[in-house]
Amino acid sequence: MVSPSCFFSKTKSFVILRRLMTKMIDNSLIKLIPADEAHYEFSYQVKKASLGEYITQIWGWDEGIQRDFHMKSWGEYGLQIITYRSVPIGTIAAVEEADHIEIAQFYILPNYQNKGIGTYLLGSICSRAAQTGRVVKLRFLKINPVKSLYIRNHFCVVRTDNKFYYAERKPRADD
Repeated sequence: MVSPSCFFSKTKSFVILRRLMTKMIDNSLIKLIPADEAHYEFSYQVKKASLGEYITQIWGWDEGIQRDFHMKSWGEYGLQIITYRSVPIGTIAAVEEADHIEIAQFYILPNYQNKGIGTYLLGSICSRAAQTGRVVKLRFLKINPVKSLYIRNHFCVVRTDNKFYYAERKPRADD
């Protein structure tokens, strides 16, 4: 077992500077709606747009295999569609368990990344988990730059394998 290591080491001023440099959006216009059959193709395309580059680097992109993976996982996690100004921009699935919340899927279209949406949604999930004393768990590809989002949000790596980081965030007093 890997001993937990936190990868947040950025200073608060770095985070503030980065936010000033990135055009932020109005978080009150971000909404989550339950996914239905009408969102099936969108959910596939948002995964392809946000993760396809990294899947290609590791395994290569095979459209048939990826569509098969998507079909098998469709409806498995209580998927929600992330909207901004009523326009679908991503997907998220937060699976609620008795002792933790697992973020099983979290994809945002590239044009909407680095605008504070991921931070806002993670903060909401972490706050909900903290209210009930639960840990938030997730995994992500080691080559995916989403790592910086999790660093800023105080996730710690608790395990790794050759392709993934497995990270957790314990409840904090400031949640």
